[in-house]
Amino acid sequence: MDYNRSTESRFASFILYGEKPIEFAINAESMLEATPVSSEIQPFPTSMAYLEGFMHLRDDTIPIINMKKRLGLPQSEYAADAKIAVVRRADLRFGLLFDDIKDVLLVAESCIHPVHPALLTRESLISRLIKLENGRRTLKLLDLDRLLDTGDNRTELRQGDPERSDHGVKSEKHYSRYVVFSSRGQDFGVPVEQVQEITFLSEIDDVFKNDSIEGALRLRGHAIPVLCAGRLLRGGTGAPDKGEDARILVLRTEDFRYGLLVDGIREIIAADDDDIMPLPRSSHDCVQGIYQRADGENIMLVRMDGLIAAQRGELHTMGRVESETDETRPLSERDRCHHLITADCYLIFSITRNFAIELNDVQEIIESRRLMHLPESTGYDRRVLNLRGRIIPVINLRCFYGYDSDSPAGDDPKLIIARNKERIIAFEVDRILTICKQVHYQKTPSLNPQLSSKQDTLDRLIEFVGETGVMEHVLVVNVGAIMDNHLGMASPVDFAANESEPEENNYGDHRTARPSGQ
Repeated sequence: MDYNRSTESRFASFILYGEKPIEFAINAESMLEATPVSSEIQPFPTSMAYLEGFMHLRDDTIPIINMKKRLGLPQSEYAADAKIAVVRRADLRFGLLFDDIKDVLLVAESCIHPVHPALLTRESLISRLIKLENGRRTLKLLDLDRLLDTGDNRTELRQGDPERSDHGVKSEKHYSRYVVFSSRGQDFGVPVEQVQEITFLSEIDDVFKNDSIEGALRLRGHAIPVLCAGRLLRGGTGAPDKGEDARILVLRTEDFRYGLLVDGIREIIAADDDDIMPLPRSSHDCVQGIYQRADGENIMLVRMDGLIAAQRGELHTMGRVESETDETRPLSERDRCHHLITADCYLIFSITRNFAIELNDVQEIIESRRLMHLPESTGYDRRVLNLRGRIIPVINLRCFYGYDSDSPAGDDPKLIIARNKERIIAFEVDRILTICKQVHYQKTPSLNPQLSSKQDTLDRLIEFVGETGVMEHVLVVNVGAIMDNHLGMASPVDFAANESEPEENNYGDHRTARPSGQ
């Protein structure tokens, strides 16, 4: 949906019911999301009669303004299915309580009419009208600055929020990323900075096998000792699960590498550090804490250094290779400033054929659920996602690259959350295959007609050997090129993208330049 940004603007419209329905509009640039009342609104003692209270919304607590009271309407009650428009003004995030949501619409500048100054008072919240359908439909455009500009209301709204600091700014949240794997029916997580790569389960040399070490993996000419996650994490002596989902997680310490044979790789998550629950006893130095997913399932976050303490000497002897060019050399101080998982590593995924994305650009991987469809939008950019209070565009990569839009039966689509500078985007893909390390890459030659129009987003390729042992050339998706060249500011997916206040990257990843080639 192309339009001239200078002559059209995007708005969301909401309804208040009284004797007659009244339709209001809010500029989309100020909106974060529109949501049902997701939890009980807690009353708060205040001099502001129209402050309904505070509501917990995922990782935040926001003040809720009763718009019927704020506008002086005689009936101030709301039904159970009322809706909340979550908006941001300067440093304040708050919700506006409406009866219903109507739609999202593009409005030409010629349809927006100012209210005559003689009709405005200090209490007026409507300074412009939107007239559509030859005047048969009129929307009252809310002036958010006027909505809050009544004495010390802004201060009172801030002070009432228990999750805000004394200065009225919400406490900064810090997120850490974890690779989540399964072992004997339980999910565990390790920090991404300890993970070098993930490989398919290939033949393990059992020459060095003993009670604690499963054997050694040959990885690009080097011997990597492999531990069985089931025995290390759950105890016992049972044989490891070597099913089709089994993978070897290659982990790295300062001076050697080792592998962890796991039942399967589940996901990469970004966890709020404040949401990690500590264990009741501090003696469990091998466990950082427990993180609960949104679906209620728990992940045990482990400290691998503590878990391998007994085997450390043996792992060091097996995993050390005396070579100045070896990847296992001790890390310099400069090396320690980067997430090891992002260095020359790629996430391999499938959309009819295999593609890759530089792991340096991946923030997390999540399930493809609760996507919001944009009205009157079709194609690869028709949906958005609410990711912890931030609305981000969702791109169906099957559609983007000209394949059928629907995933094969039996596949559970995943969302790759990618970051480029301050911008975040979600790519919907069929399956996540693995993470591989590939130092060298090649420039992409001319592509077939189906992909040639998107060649700027596929500017290089890598060699990948899958679980069948067959080498293939895999095209690497350029995240920045997709954002710059194919998702301009006029795209419908930019709705409520919060461009005016870019979110700070609290994930701790430091961007490195792409390798210069072979």
